[in-house]
Amino acid sequence: MNHTFETTNELYASLSSEVRQELGKVAQAITVEPGAKLLRHGKRPEQLIIVNSGKVEITVPAEGKTLALGTAGPGKVFALRAIVAGEAAEIEVTTLETCTLTVLPADEFLNILRRNPEMYMAVVKVLSGDLRKADSFLRQKAGSLPLASGSRQTRT
Repeated sequence: MNHTFETTNELYASLSSEVRQELGKVAQAITVEPGAKLLRHGKRPEQLIIVNSGKVEITVPAEGKTLALGTAGPGKVFALRAIVAGEAAEIEVTTLETCTLTVLPADEFLNILRRNPEMYMAVVKVLSGDLRKADSFLRQKAGSLPLASGSRQTRT
């Protein structure tokens, strides 16, 4: 499969054309409607998800509520950390509008990653960017939240 968006997403941008071509062989282009859950908190993702067009909302459950972390559009890659770490997703991703996506089966992606160790730098770059965004979000939220009264009470 030859994709014109190969260099426009945050993962592929740092990969060689050979690795992008190998990923393209297992990639599938799909279209999803608004309201589709692309990634569910607490579930292991079965595929790497790349947004080609459209907008998604990123949320996380926190203290019985859903906390909106923001939105993302074309070029954003989801489920990378969970797939590489072999863990459940920490976030939920829901489409806000019709989106075209590239999906790669998690096991196929990991096989290609193992065969192409140079991919690890591209993975680290994406994950570092995600960490910076999360840090910025948390700092912004922490500055706007009132301190909970009585949350540090001690018994006498």
